[in-house]
Formats: sequence, C-alpha cells, structure tokens
Amino acid sequence: MLISSKRGVKMKKRLNLIGYRKMADYTQSELAEKINISYSNYNSKENGKTEFTYSECLKIRDILMQRLGKTLTIDELFA
Repeated sequence: MLISSKRGVKMKKRLNLIGYRKMADYTQSELAEKINISYSNYNSKENGKTEFTYSECLKIRDILMQRLGKTLTIDELFA
C-alpha cells in the first residue's frame, strides 16, 4: 500500500524505526544514550516532531545492525 500524504510518509518512517528499535530490544532511552542525545530529544525525533540529523541516522543504523546482526540501510529505517 502506497502512502501518499506527507503525514502518511512520516508515519511510515516512524514505524520503520520503532519496529527495528523494538526488534533490537532497545528502549528510546537506551538508544538516546547510545547516540548521545537526551531521552526527550530522541522521543521528539522518533515521534516526528523534529528530524534526526544524518549523523544520528548513521549512528542508529550502525547500532541496530550490530545488535540485529543484519545489514540495514538508512532508507529501510528512515524512508
């Protein structure tokens, strides 16, 4: 199913990241600590209120790949 609205695309992005984070058995707080940002900042970004920086996206991808033992792309997590 294609999601055409801008809000819908944001929701899909958010669900991809949340799903992989949960598969890796990380809480928002744990992942925030690993990428050196506050929990509230991470929460705001994961909930789509603000955007992750590219550097944060790379860190999250690398952390999740290591935990899951699976190759992930930025697009899989954030697009």
